[in-house]
Amino acid sequence: MHELALAQNIIELLEEQAVNHQFSKVKQVWLEIGVMACVEVPALHFGLDVASRHTLADNASFHITIAPAQGWCLSCNQPFTSQTSTLCCPFCHSG
Repeated sequence: MHELALAQNIIELLEEQAVNHQFSKVKQVWLEIGVMACVEVPALHFGLDVASRHTLADNASFHITIAPAQGWCLSCNQPFTSQTSTLCCPFCHSG
């Protein structure tokens, strides 16, 4: 479950930023994660809930959105986006 490790790293980054910018509480966090990261959002929410306990982000709201992948088809030379981690060209269906 790499989501727990991601959650722990996110909390560590928040704590570093707290020191750098002299704040003591985090109320909300917005995260954008690429679809190619293959992150399970419910598992990440759970990991963030566990990792943030007794930290400056305890009881914070975590808002997570998944960003689409950007691709370029080598067969038809078209740029495209994909909402899944499987990259298949929507124009010529190669991939």
